[in-house]
This record gives sequence, C-alpha cells and structure tokens, in this order.
Amino acid sequence: MADTANEQKLLIPGLKSFYDCVAPYVYPMIRFAAGAILIPHGWLKVTQQGVAAIAAGGIGKLVGGGALALPTAYFVSYLELVGGALIAIGLFTRPVAAAVAIEFAVITFMVHWPRGFFGGGDGIGYEFPLLWGVLFFAIALRGGGHLSVDRKIGKEL
Repeated sequence: MADTANEQKLLIPGLKSFYDCVAPYVYPMIRFAAGAILIPHGWLKVTQQGVAAIAAGGIGKLVGGGALALPTAYFVSYLELVGGALIAIGLFTRPVAAAVAIEFAVITFMVHWPRGFFGGGDGIGYEFPLLWGVLFFAIALRGGGHLSVDRKIGKEL
C-alpha cells in the first residue's frame, strides 16, 4: 500500500512527469545560482572598488582597523569571487559555503541588524543578508550533491 501521507501534493498534477524529470536538478540549480550570484560581489570588490578601499571602509570598522583590515578585506573579496565559483561547480562545497555563511552572519548581525528588517528608510535592512546566510548554511549542511565536482572526485568534505 502506498504511503499517501508522505507523498508530495503536486501543484499541477498533469505535470507529474515533468516534476519527476526536473526533481534531480532542483538542488544543483539552487547551489549553482547561489554561487554564481556571489561571484559579481567579489569581482566588484577586487576590480572596481579595490580591496584597499574595502579595508579602509566597512571591513576596517568591523575589525577595528589596523593590521587585520587588509587581510580580512582580501579574504572576504576572494571568498566571494573564488568561493562563489567553487560553490557553483560544487568543489569544496561544505567548507566554502560554511565560510560564506559565517560572512553573512557577520554582515547580517553586525552591519544590517541595527538598521532593522527594511533598513529604516534607506532600504538596506537585514532581510536579504539573513536569507543568503541561511541559504549558504543549508548548502554547507547538504554539500555539493550528486551533480558536483565533489561527488565526481569522490571527496565530499
């Protein structure tokens, strides 16, 4: 007897064959999109804003300036640029996604939280950094998945 209590109710039952066909690709699409969307943020920091300017600005304030500002700015910039690419292809997925989740926890609670959910009029609240942080945390927990370089090389950390 089928376990109907645990079956997923389909939005459009007539599309069951389509749902069955795309289901294995849903998580890889989410992982790829999250990583790919992170890349331009790192690219901007490295090429247009400049890592030194990032260190002198917001990151410098978070780490209290001094000797930690520039290395932290380089780490964050390349975490977004290279880490985004690694997450997108599913290589070293768990440790990189965990590092990005930690970055977004800092962004959420130390930078945007005081501004409130919607940002108190400037439109830069904590809702999006919180969402992205939770997403990268979930990716860190789940790993690369079946369509990842991690899985292909047989080394899911």
